[in-house]
Amino acid sequence: MKARTFTMAVSILFLSGCAVMNTSLQETAEIVEPGHLKLGAEYGYGLDLTTTYFRTGDEIFKEKGLLVLPIYGAKAGIGLTNEMDINAKVWISFGGFGSKFYLKHKIPYNSEKITMAVAPAITFVTTETDEEEGDIDFADINTLGAEIPFIITYRVGKNFALTCMARYSADFITIEEKNFKAEFILHRLGLIGGISLNLGPLYLRPDVGIEMATPENGNFGIAPIIAIGAGFDF
Repeated sequence: MKARTFTMAVSILFLSGCAVMNTSLQETAEIVEPGHLKLGAEYGYGLDLTTTYFRTGDEIFKEKGLLVLPIYGAKAGIGLTNEMDINAKVWISFGGFGSKFYLKHKIPYNSEKITMAVAPAITFVTTETDEEEGDIDFADINTLGAEIPFIITYRVGKNFALTCMARYSADFITIEEKNFKAEFILHRLGLIGGISLNLGPLYLRPDVGIEMATPENGNFGIAPIIAIGAGFDF
């Protein structure tokens, strides 16, 4: 059983690519003006969703933390009202592709410096392939998830803001190979802090945090969140 599990883990991780979730923040709670665009690009590390199934703590992945892998992403959004904007984000990582669609809505709060918002999202990650190598099939990995982030931003000045976020996520993950199939729901909680440096419409946003998850075949795990992004809020 252990040998079989190890063989499947190796084939899925290295032959099919990895299903990596973009766990970064790269947002503020502030809403872009109606009809105005925002564009951005980012580099960081995201949670490898595949290893949350195989990590058992004592068989294959002996490390205490969950595996994170680099991602390259881009996003775009547009203001709908003074209280709401709509956004899309895409990213790639080791042969995998991910996307996120979210609606950010401002929470009424009477403050000139503090802005709060919620940003419910739908996420999708895939590494689907039909190729084969020898006797080993490439695995198809697909995830469909939903998340509910709460974001709060403190505007220190015109060019500088501090932001923190708490986010709950649930991902339905399917892993398929010729003689193997697994389906499970991964529950995640993310806590992130970041800063936003603004020079007119141009911004620079580094953020750091932790992602906590409940693996299917193992103990509770924690992964770091590290990302840096730049873009324009027109």
